[in-house]
Amino acid sequence: MKKFTYIEILRLITSLSVLIFHYIHFFYPYNSFYGQDITFNRDELPFYQLLNLFYDYGRYGVEMFWAISGFVFAHVYLDQSRKISSKEFFINRFARLYPLHFVTLILVSILQIFSLKINGTYEIYKTNDLYHFFLNLFFVHGWGIANGWSFNAPTWSVSIELIIYAIFFGSIYFLNKFNIKFLIFIYLILLLVDKYWSVKTFYLTAFFDCSRLFFSGVLMHYIFQKIHKKIYLILLSIMLMVISLIGSLKIFILFPAIILLLSSLQSIKNKRLNNFFQFSGDLTYSLYLLHIPSQIMIIQVFGFFNLNKSLFFSEYFFIAYIIWMLLISSISFKFFEKPLNKKIRNFFKD
Repeated sequence: MKKFTYIEILRLITSLSVLIFHYIHFFYPYNSFYGQDITFNRDELPFYQLLNLFYDYGRYGVEMFWAISGFVFAHVYLDQSRKISSKEFFINRFARLYPLHFVTLILVSILQIFSLKINGTYEIYKTNDLYHFFLNLFFVHGWGIANGWSFNAPTWSVSIELIIYAIFFGSIYFLNKFNIKFLIFIYLILLLVDKYWSVKTFYLTAFFDCSRLFFSGVLMHYIFQKIHKKIYLILLSIMLMVISLIGSLKIFILFPAIILLLSSLQSIKNKRLNNFFQFSGDLTYSLYLLHIPSQIMIIQVFGFFNLNKSLFFSEYFFIAYIIWMLLISSISFKFFEKPLNKKIRNFFKD
């Protein structure tokens, strides 16, 4: 199966953008050990002049990832000679997503209990009761029934995406039969419902955003398949990006256009470099799920041992933190996620 090297690079950048955006968790009001003694101005953050785009807008990495998921799912599951069963599809998703989610949920729970014991409060996310634990346990905390950010909160976006995965699987027959016509039909329905739905909540808006971006990614894959000349794909993607930047920023055009552009580029010919970027893309989920427990642990170590809070402003600490996250994410993927994924799939094989 064809690998899209530059899409893998984009996946890594996407997860790192969220990581940098959440760097503010080391400061007040997220870091309760130092309280208001560790407030900050954004221009005091490490490498702010260089990374201000990520510090200010890194949260959009979530939206980009939704669009990437649509492209990747279309590549893997559509127009394949071997039809995938519902059992195999959902086992594949469970094996890839749930083990690390479960482990990080337990880890964050333990860290928050420790934080409550030694400091009288939770770190970063405060709504850590039994009700929200079970919402997280069953991966439904992004479905609009939570009362606040809880435990390993960034997984809310994956929770929403699980619904989209189910919708996508249920649409495979129609996507293969009607192709772009069915995609446009879905997109128009989502656009109209989102526009005229009377009750607007964060999670409902996120669901419609996720749906539109995911199926935009699917559409980009169809376009990639239909247009065989690379120059036409590049010109189309550039035209879409220009349109997205006219007036207010239109991420529902910009993000799919970026994916189309990167998919049209040739893969890196150097095999080792190609494999490196493939592995880097595989770290996306680990980075996303492991950065909150890592931050809580670092905050606790600093607070418990009364370390110098000014280190959080240090560029050396920032570099060490990014290297640490890449290291533990690599270990997690290679020695936990990948082998356990394989074991779960083999266990449920007919």
